[in-house]
Amino acid sequence: MKASVTSGNAKKKVAPQGAHIGRCYQIIDLGTTEDKKFGGRKRKVQFLFELPNELEVFDETKGAQPYYVRTSMTLSMSEKANLRKFIESWIGQTMTDKEASNFEIMDLLSLPAMLNISHRVTDAGTFANIMSISPLPKGITCPPQINLSLAYDTHEHNQDVFSQLPEFVREQIMESDEYKSRLNSAPKYEPSVSMPSRPGHQHSQIDASLTQDLDDIFGSSFTTSTSKSPF
Repeated sequence: MKASVTSGNAKKKVAPQGAHIGRCYQIIDLGTTEDKKFGGRKRKVQFLFELPNELEVFDETKGAQPYYVRTSMTLSMSEKANLRKFIESWIGQTMTDKEASNFEIMDLLSLPAMLNISHRVTDAGTFANIMSISPLPKGITCPPQINLSLAYDTHEHNQDVFSQLPEFVREQIMESDEYKSRLNSAPKYEPSVSMPSRPGHQHSQIDASLTQDLDDIFGSSFTTSTSKSPF
């Protein structure tokens, strides 16, 4: 007797299995949160890759868009860290500890790669996982990027970028130590009111410049534009 496989996201379209040309179009610093699988608080970074040769209509109003696959890992470049191994495989070269510590992860944005994708079936649904990554083989080129690039750093919050992230990603970032610390360290502006020195003396008025938005206080070093990813 055989039982059919059902899942919570049975209708969700996931990236097909196999070897695919991909291009990284999002790098998102998720901040430091509780690691539900291994315990402890760890800072995570998430990469999203589009598969420009694998198109599908996810939204009738947007037409055909590329499938995408995501992966996240602890933000660590130590010798045995998964992130360092992932990046070394991606760029096709090993790094010294000094090179690894000075490596700018955001420079990987828009870099193509060869991805080996497999499916993982759970009670929550079917998910596409990146099993391996490598540089594109000689003679193979990646089609032009379709989705626009997007990068977010919790240490340099940019509200325009943050607002473009999916709701569940924003919620995860809002639970991070970095996001909460940023809010707690924001200057607290209080109206300055002077007590009248004599009858009829008027109170001082609140300076309108003190009501500036937090976005004017926290800038960003990243240039972004709206992403077309099929979230």
